[in-house]
Amino acid sequence: MADDSPTLTLFHGPPGSGKTTLARQLEDDGAGVRISTDDWQAALGVDVADPDFHELLQARLYAHALTLLEHGVDVILEDGLWMRAERTRTFTDARARGARIHWHVFDVAPEELGRRLGARAAAGAPGAVPIPPTELARILGLVEPPTDDELTAVDAVTVHH
Repeated sequence: MADDSPTLTLFHGPPGSGKTTLARQLEDDGAGVRISTDDWQAALGVDVADPDFHELLQARLYAHALTLLEHGVDVILEDGLWMRAERTRTFTDARARGARIHWHVFDVAPEELGRRLGARAAAGAPGAVPIPPTELARILGLVEPPTDDELTAVDAVTVHH
């Protein structure tokens, strides 16, 4: 792949794992344009717990991210990519646009996730959605861990604990 190819930075991890913190840091460091469905939804004044709007907005922002890649712009796509099928589609779409892929995988213990989410809710951070322990457990049951094939399909992987 050419050195001037755009880079798509992706994340895998549940709420509270550190995706947003790292995505913001990467954007500040000049690694690309950060696209966050949660941030856009909050900025538009739509309840971040509205799943229908979230899904529509996420699809539109994803299409925009692909357009940016087509124009050679590095993109930081701040979705959790919990499901294997979602990752396969994203990897395929990025490659079709000549992009390199840097994947950040967050492997954080459930107890630590619960602690972080509790602290975030208590701090009242803008856009922070309270996630009770039962909802976190449900989410963790949905998250499909990366496979070895997925890890070798990208240009760079960074694992965060």
